[in-house]
Amino acid sequence: MSALLSVRDLRKHFPVRTGLLRRETARVHAVDGVSLDVEPGETLGLVGESGCGKSTLGRTLVRLYEPTSGSIQYRGEDFLALRGERLRSMRRRVQMIFQDPFASLDPRMTVGQILSEPFKVHDACPPRERLERARALLETVGLNAAYLNRYPHEFSGGQRQRISIARAMALKPELVVADEPVSALDVSIQAQILNLLKDLQQEFRLTYIFISHDLAVIDHFCDRVAVMYLGRIIEVAPKDELFRNPRHPYTQALIEAVPRVGAGKKQMQPALRGEVPSPIDPPAGCHFHPRCPKRHDGCDREYPGLVEVGPGHRVACRLHGADAIPGAGIQP
Repeated sequence: MSALLSVRDLRKHFPVRTGLLRRETARVHAVDGVSLDVEPGETLGLVGESGCGKSTLGRTLVRLYEPTSGSIQYRGEDFLALRGERLRSMRRRVQMIFQDPFASLDPRMTVGQILSEPFKVHDACPPRERLERARALLETVGLNAAYLNRYPHEFSGGQRQRISIARAMALKPELVVADEPVSALDVSIQAQILNLLKDLQQEFRLTYIFISHDLAVIDHFCDRVAVMYLGRIIEVAPKDELFRNPRHPYTQALIEAVPRVGAGKKQMQPALRGEVPSPIDPPAGCHFHPRCPKRHDGCDREYPGLVEVGPGHRVACRLHGADAIPGAGIQP
């Protein structure tokens, strides 16, 4: 099966400007050489600590941010080369659900206006049909059609997120980038939103890139998982394989840090030592080596590429692959 979305060596750097003349003195390496493929109909989870570049990657994939370098292919077409009407047409097929539904909904617009706007911008239907389609969208996400004349501040967090999802589904996209869509919601509401997203995926044959820092949500919702650290993908695997057999020390630490009911202090694994390095000045070699309990002398010199360690399982670590370090042990 050919990939729906294919990303190669994608980078997004933000300039740091200082002084009276606002000259660029440094760069934030938010996304720093990401390569991945997304297959039609799958849900790819993107997980990592806060500040690792997950949201920036998601926004770059839908071209809310223009990348510094790299390539994005959508169904074999160069997504970054599109301009004007061709880009607008492509945007109908790629949508995004934002983390904060209150910030992403215009407080001056009613729900009916918010849900009608995609049809207006893309001239997808006659003006007289827009409100009717907005009403159908509300019912699709489990809200009362009578809410069309209400404003965003009149809804709860879960209801606002449903409105955001309805807006993303308005033009019947193929790919949806969901940026932590349940992180700000109560646990009971999280389950409702996740079930809604699953139902919509089956109904509209959607492909998801699901961004989250919550491994329990990733385990429940995703088919495949990509682990990100300081702007780079360090491990990709099918969900069951990743949780059963994590190969990168960072992935192992993430999974071991998940709280477990009934786990006493003796069962809890020690947290990673040190702080996440600054993306303005990332470490040489493997970015994780300053905090890695299994680091080796060579880890600070050359960054390892992703190598295949199992069916669909790739990892960027010098402990694995053809260049694996023989007998590399735990750093004292």
